[in-house]
Amino acid sequence: MNELTQLDLPLNNIIKKPEDESDDSPSIFFLHGFGSNMQDLFGLVQIFGKDWNCISLQATIQVQYNGWAWADLDFTNIGKLPKPEQMINHQKKVIGSIKKSIDLLNLNPNKINLLGFSQGASLSIYCGLKDFELFNSVVALCGFFPSDQIKGEINNNAKKLDIFLANGTLDEMVPISLGHATRDGLLSLGVQPDYKEYKCGHTISNDCMRDFLAWLKERNM
Repeated sequence: MNELTQLDLPLNNIIKKPEDESDDSPSIFFLHGFGSNMQDLFGLVQIFGKDWNCISLQATIQVQYNGWAWADLDFTNIGKLPKPEQMINHQKKVIGSIKKSIDLLNLNPNKINLLGFSQGASLSIYCGLKDFELFNSVVALCGFFPSDQIKGEINNNAKKLDIFLANGTLDEMVPISLGHATRDGLLSLGVQPDYKEYKCGHTISNDCMRDFLAWLKERNM
């Protein structure tokens, strides 16, 4: 695997370049969950084809040894951030990292995709709504986003965002009710998410993996 580490980006990163690189190669950026790190979702590179650029980004708020967060959490109210400015700051760093990667790695700007899990899914939705023109598609797994809180911040054209939204019906961290609230919030903004539910907990099930991979490949042909 052709792997680079620590490209000079606003966020720490791991990068896998395609084995069969071309100007048409698609790219996927990964945003990990609360308390995890850039190594976590990087394990997904194995399911992507040889022609994909895979870039995993790491948050900057340390919550444990080698465990990082995009924002602090209130575990008594998982749907509300105690310090929303942390998510806003990370949104800017994620977008900056993606744009710099496009330049440094000569990525196809028409095939930029973002995938986040848990808190990373929440940030992925936020990035997609704020900078919809940057992304070919967004995949948000086991996350939650209060779309009603940013109605005044997004361009009306954000409704064009192509997003795969998935939640687990048995999720003990992000209850399925928050998944429904996220889906309905996006619909209220005019966004039409491809919404899926899986009988699983706070994890990416094999069925979910199969579905989002097929969905991504269809949009990056």
